[in-house]
Amino acid sequence: MLGVTIFFDIWIRMCGIFGIVFADGITEPPEDKLVESSKLISHRGPDGHGIYSGPGVGFVHTRLSLVDLQQRSNQPMWDAEQNFCLIYNGEIYNFLELRHYLKGLGVEFATTSDTEVLLKLLIRDGIEAALPRLQGMFAFAFYDVKRKRIVLARDRFGIKPLHLYCDDNKIVFASEIKAMKPWVELKPNSFQMIRYLMNAGAPIRDKGFYENIDIVPAGSVVTITAGAPPEYSKFADVLDSVNRDKIEELEGLSNKQIIDLVDEQMQYAVKQMLFADAPVGALCSGGVDSSLIMAIASKYHNNLAIFHADVVGPLSEYDAAVNLAKHLNLDLLSVQTNDDDFIRLTPEVLFHYEQPFSGHPHSVPFMMVSKLVQENGVKAVLSGEGSDECFLGYEYIALEPFWRFFHRQIGKIRDLIERMPVIGHNVFNTESNFSQLVPDMLGQFANSIDQRNAREVYTTILKKPVDQNIRTLDLLRNHLVTLLHRNDTMGMSAGIEARFPFLDETFVETAVNLPLRHKIRFSPVTWEKDHPLLRDKWVIRQVADRYLPKLLSRRKKRGFNVNAFGRMGVHNRFFESDFINSQFKLSKNEAAYLFDTADQPLKLKLMMLEVWGRLFMQNSSVSEVQQDLRSCVSIKSIGQH
Repeated sequence: MLGVTIFFDIWIRMCGIFGIVFADGITEPPEDKLVESSKLISHRGPDGHGIYSGPGVGFVHTRLSLVDLQQRSNQPMWDAEQNFCLIYNGEIYNFLELRHYLKGLGVEFATTSDTEVLLKLLIRDGIEAALPRLQGMFAFAFYDVKRKRIVLARDRFGIKPLHLYCDDNKIVFASEIKAMKPWVELKPNSFQMIRYLMNAGAPIRDKGFYENIDIVPAGSVVTITAGAPPEYSKFADVLDSVNRDKIEELEGLSNKQIIDLVDEQMQYAVKQMLFADAPVGALCSGGVDSSLIMAIASKYHNNLAIFHADVVGPLSEYDAAVNLAKHLNLDLLSVQTNDDDFIRLTPEVLFHYEQPFSGHPHSVPFMMVSKLVQENGVKAVLSGEGSDECFLGYEYIALEPFWRFFHRQIGKIRDLIERMPVIGHNVFNTESNFSQLVPDMLGQFANSIDQRNAREVYTTILKKPVDQNIRTLDLLRNHLVTLLHRNDTMGMSAGIEARFPFLDETFVETAVNLPLRHKIRFSPVTWEKDHPLLRDKWVIRQVADRYLPKLLSRRKKRGFNVNAFGRMGVHNRFFESDFINSQFKLSKNEAAYLFDTADQPLKLKLMMLEVWGRLFMQNSSVSEVQQDLRSCVSIKSIGQH
């Protein structure tokens, strides 16, 4: 092997990867610049980092040690012959099963890590055969020295991040965009900025907020060969979970059998994700999802550490968290989030979030509780993310079956009219008005699937009886990815890995194919403003009844609510640094008019965009932006007008 590998035995935080491939296949990346990239993501890499520089390629890995804590499992990891190399961020939960499989084929191991299992599996079986067998979360780069080829892969749900930059001279990939700064001039994507200000959601795939930097989609494989453009393909999609036989099997089960099945699968997922050679804890929000996870985890883990972010004020869920801790006889560790924290920490949050946000104001308390976890020596935490997507736990969803029924009745009337000569053809032209014939929910989902033709997608869906769970598929492919980005960036800011039992592959398959009546069900004793007489996440609450008092298992979903940003006032002088003005070529008068007339949501978005621009385009430090923000921003007390 030509090149040099250097390992640094230092205490840093969390797992991160970085790599560069030069088009000429010859240029060796300077080691000092690789070290610089490593430092920029050192918050991700816990217990050591390593770099490799060779002809045409360079790799960086920062390590959080959770399995096999010894240096023998450091990365980049090479095979004995040094023909293959792996840098990898994540956890393969079924690695012991895969290790047993490989040992049966005569493969030998020098470590007890999942990294070596993944490396040997990729070498032995190849990318196409290996990827579908992996259960867990990952983003990795696999380097074949002889073929001069690098294969990148990202897990099927997009739990672990991966970004890709490409120009005529080089291809760069990284867990975080900031690691690219020594090699790439970061430029804003004007289209995404305008989209963001026009109330669109943050991008979760394809083009992000940076020019020429792509977000590698969940479940994707990217093949990189020197001198050629990256080749994208898919190895997994949430749509793959739809299974006609599974639907029929679940349809035939009684209520008790369904509850038993979900209980059994939850226990399996939690036990798998408790596995580590380092301390593992759990995040405690007070809601039913995290409460159920902790109740199950406490059966298999002695003295489980549980952590809570208390947003002080009327939205506090501290009492529910305390009740859970008392019920499970566990010590609750809590951090208080006050109004001032939303001003003080916003620049630091955006530095790690790496793009402006508006939909995740709870990122501030999330970062604070992650730091609390780190201070207590815990490296990984179980989280309840994914349950609301799998079992339709969002308040606005419960009434959708009613609207779907209404659409179907309208459809029957439409079909009747279409049979009428002349009139039907004129009223419903199925070629030109196809999108109007699709119920809104289905139409939105169809349009979200990688920009494919809506008719093709809708036809594909109708071939399978998945109409009852179209919302689950939609939420798992879209909304969930934004939450996972928040969890990863805020957790990794403190070197904490989040694990998600509700996203166990087998569990998700059950959820996707589960009849709707097991998710949302009529309940005469349920009275919630958003969905009276309807019990959301029915099966999860039934399982939770086995572990928790009904005060907790039947508790109304509160989300991770904060209201500080809604009470925040931003003085116009904060925008005098000129990032927004220069990007949109605003005159002094135009800028003044924009900031004076902007409503509260727009002004907050402008503030977030300004902070992000200063940090990543103007290279201001977090402390500089923080100081300016403190002098220009205030938060009204609750009840103050």
